[in-house]
Amino acid sequence: MDIVKVDGNNKDFKLMCESLENFQFDMIPILKEKDYSLTDDLSEVTGFVLYDKNKPIGSVGLKKISDDSCEIVRVFVLSEYRGNGYAGMLFEKIENLARETGFKKAEMVAWVAAKSALKLYERLGYQKTEEKISEWFGGSKYVELYKDL
Repeated sequence: MDIVKVDGNNKDFKLMCESLENFQFDMIPILKEKDYSLTDDLSEVTGFVLYDKNKPIGSVGLKKISDDSCEIVRVFVLSEYRGNGYAGMLFEKIENLARETGFKKAEMVAWVAAKSALKLYERLGYQKTEEKISEWFGGSKYVELYKDL
């Protein structure tokens, strides 16, 4: 397995974003109806792609919020590779990059329906806020998460 640093315009990073998007469409169908997109506005994202040989199998990115805070975005590992610690490897890389960049806090947003992802984020030390409801996405529930770096 190789983890490669990329920018948001990298074709494999975009491919992983599309895979994440399709995964979320299956989980919350109204997202597709509302033209929800995870490939728009990736120009300010820096991240990593995880490869099995030459095949991209996972991604994670970060985006600056302020001088002290960043948002962790586009976290995804293909389903057939889950449960092997790869997401943890990606988080280690992205959190190290965030610290090296000078960020003190990482933030995320996740759908409540993504139960296994939420368990992972909490296991990695992320604290979640109360559930919120997205009126735009048909009442779908989400949480914000944060971690001091």
